[in-house]
Amino acid sequence: MVKPLTDRQREILNFIRDHVAGEGAAPTVREIASRFGMASPRAATDHLAALERKGYIERAAHKSRGIRLTRTQTGIPIVGTVAAGSPILALENFSGMLDLTDLSSQRDIFAVRVKGESMKNCGIMDGDFVIVRNQPDVENGTIAVAYLDGEATVKRIFRTGAGYALVPENDAFKPFLIDERVDDFRIAGPVIRVVRTKVA
Repeated sequence: MVKPLTDRQREILNFIRDHVAGEGAAPTVREIASRFGMASPRAATDHLAALERKGYIERAAHKSRGIRLTRTQTGIPIVGTVAAGSPILALENFSGMLDLTDLSSQRDIFAVRVKGESMKNCGIMDGDFVIVRNQPDVENGTIAVAYLDGEATVKRIFRTGAGYALVPENDAFKPFLIDERVDDFRIAGPVIRVVRTKVA
């Protein structure tokens, strides 16, 4: 069971979440100490030890950025970054939680941060989070996250006679045409919400 946090512990946990979501890595102990005006890194280490005891983080020994957020927190898991533009490598690793009270109890959903502007005409902007339902079959024309060659992108997806068309919502970008015989293509699921917020 996750134990409650002090105000300072919650502030530090939120800083770690924001740093992971924004930078792709946890802050160092010195960065945490500096952010909160602590006299020495030892004070930050003590707070991290408390967060670890309470089940909010795990720490790897002898690594400067060895803090890892755990899955015991409430919220929607953030599992990486998805491209809106040319596909980029999807970092399918847990990197924090997005606090959306009305969705947090739902299963089989996850969040990814969008990178790029190919979907801006439908209101999905660079830096947004999209909430995705883990569902490999989507209706024609659905905005969804898809994976190709281990990379991910968010597009409007249409079935074609030969496979799929991944269509952007920005005239500066061209559709991707995918042959259905391609083994390394899959649909992760439909986008069910767009969120412009920081990690909670």
